[in-house]
Amino acid sequence: MTIPIELIRSKKSAGAAITLACDSSGLEDKEIYLALGIDAGYFSNIKKGKATLQGDLLREFCKVVGNTVYPEWLAYQVGCTLVQIQTEAERRAEAAERRAEEAELKVRVLMETFQVRASA
Repeated sequence: MTIPIELIRSKKSAGAAITLACDSSGLEDKEIYLALGIDAGYFSNIKKGKATLQGDLLREFCKVVGNTVYPEWLAYQVGCTLVQIQTEAERRAEAAERRAEEAELKVRVLMETFQVRASA
């Protein structure tokens, strides 16, 4: 589900951004805080803006809720926006492409070597 950037940026607090991220996931709060390994009270305080989500939980939080609402909101607070560098599939495809190019080069060099030897 894609959340309009304007909606994300309109949130006035971190708690409101976290709540939007959670609500957009369609998950129950319990499913989220248990997956993150934090207790219900602390999670409630995060959603109220009285506590913060630890930075080392950000990746897992985004994975659990299935969106990047909260880090997008954080980036906007300092005048930035998020840009996805590369998906895992794109990274793997590029690695496979490099290996294929290297293999083709090796085959070409071997073929040229055999042709030189055959003509000598």
